[in-house]
Amino acid sequence: MTYEEAEKRAVKVLVDGMGEALVLEGEGGFYALYYFFRLYGLKAPHPEETPDWVEGPRPTPEGFRDPYDQAGWLEQNGYTLFVNESK
Repeated sequence: MTYEEAEKRAVKVLVDGMGEALVLEGEGGFYALYYFFRLYGLKAPHPEETPDWVEGPRPTPEGFRDPYDQAGWLEQNGYTLFVNESK
């Protein structure tokens, strides 16, 4: 799903210096779509960007990490190449 599509459906948005996490309701619960656009030197994601990481489902839209914390968690847990390489 592109950033533009996800932004329209987001029930919650987490923003920090690393990027954005758009929380959406989907099949089975809530999902966070992480767009780490600062890694590319951008100030905002392009409308056609696809997420770098997806987390979920969760029963509520609460409890998802901020983008900076999520990127750190991914690296700490061995996901050194978590950035979507299809971009």
